[in-house]
Amino acid sequence: MRSTPRRVVGVAALAAVLWVAMAAPAAAHGRGVEASNFISTILDAPEVDGVTWKILGGDQYLSVTNTSDTAVIVPGYDNEPYLRVGPDGVEENRASRATYENKDRYAEVADTPPNVGPAQPPRWVQVSDTPTHAWHDHRIHWMSPALPPVVGADPAKPSLVSRWTVPFTQDGRTYGIRGELRWVPGPSPLPRLGLAVALTLPALLGLRRRGGGDWVTGVTRPAAAVLGAVAALNITHLIDDVLALPLPLGDVVQSMVQTAMFIAIGMFGAVIAWRGSDGAFTALFVGSLAIFVGQGLLYFEALRSSASASVFPDWMARVVIALSLAQILPVGVTSFGGNAASVGSPGPTTRPPRGSRRCHPAPEAPRLRWSGDETPFGNLFLRRLVLVVR
Repeated sequence: MRSTPRRVVGVAALAAVLWVAMAAPAAAHGRGVEASNFISTILDAPEVDGVTWKILGGDQYLSVTNTSDTAVIVPGYDNEPYLRVGPDGVEENRASRATYENKDRYAEVADTPPNVGPAQPPRWVQVSDTPTHAWHDHRIHWMSPALPPVVGADPAKPSLVSRWTVPFTQDGRTYGIRGELRWVPGPSPLPRLGLAVALTLPALLGLRRRGGGDWVTGVTRPAAAVLGAVAALNITHLIDDVLALPLPLGDVVQSMVQTAMFIAIGMFGAVIAWRGSDGAFTALFVGSLAIFVGQGLLYFEALRSSASASVFPDWMARVVIALSLAQILPVGVTSFGGNAASVGSPGPTTRPPRGSRRCHPAPEAPRLRWSGDETPFGNLFLRRLVLVVR
C-alpha cells in the first residue's frame, strides 16, 4: 500500500506548481497578455532638439523623452493639458481625465473624481524625476477587445485600422506626431515548434543506456542538460519583466517573482536529475512541467502574434517560448521511460531441486527504484521541492 504522507507531499508539490501557474497570467506582461497583432507606427515626428518619441509593445504605449531645456506639454482628449515632460522630470495634470483613463489599455478605470474636466485649472503633480514617460495613449490603438470591422471581415489579411495624430506643444509652438495603426496577422507557430522539437531531441540519448552502476545518471544527464539549457534561456524573460514595458513597480515585482519561480523549479529539477539523486526522474518531469506551463504555455500567444513586448529580437523571444513548449516531449519521455526501466520485474525462477515439486525464486538482483509501492511520487526530490516552494 502506498504511503499516505508521501502521497500528500507529492500532491502538495504539484499543487504549488499549479498555484503559480494559475497566478502567473495576472502578471504575464510582455510575452503573453501583451502580445498582439496590432502594430502602431510613427510615420512622421517633427524634428525638435532633444525630443524623441517611441511606441512600445506593438501599440501598447506611447513614450516621449525630452532632454532639452524646455518642457513638452501633451494635451489630453479634451485638448486640456495632460502631461508635462521636461528637465525637471514628468508631471501629470490631476484635473485631466486622461490622467486616469490612460492607466488602463481600454480606459476601464473607476469613476474619475468630480473636479476633473477641461474647464478645471491644471493641478500638476510630479510623478518622475527623469525626462521620460510612457502611457496608454488611446489615440494610437484600438479601444476594444473585439476586432474592428475591417479586420473581422478577413483576419488573415493585413489591414489599415486607423491613422492618428498626437499633438504636443513646446515653448508656445504646436507640433504633432502622425502615425497609423495596422493589423498584421501573426506567423504560424509550427515552424518554430518543429525546430524546437529537433533541438531538444538530444534529451532522449540517455534512453540508449542499459545497465551499469551509474545507469540513472547515464539516462538523466542528456535530458537534464536540455532542461537546464532551456531554463537558463528563460532568464531573458526575467529581463523583459523589468525592461520591456513601463509597468507599475508592483506588477514588475510580481511578474519577476513568478518567472523566477518557474525557472528555479526547472533548474532545480535539472540539477537533481544531473546528479542522479533520489527522485531524478521525478525531477525531470516536475522541472519540465514548470518550464512548459510557466514559460511556454502561458505565453503561447506571443509565439503566434506579430508583436510582443521584448527587448530582444522577436525571433529570439519566439524561439525561447517554442523551446519551453517543445522540451516537455523528449524530457517527459525520458522521465517516464527511465522510471519504467528502473522498476525491475521479479527475479527469475531457479530449476527446482530433484524430487521437489516447488519452485524457489532466486534472490532478486538489486534494481533502481523511485516509484511504486515503496517510494511513490512523493520522494526525496518532491520533499526538497516543497521546502523550496514554502
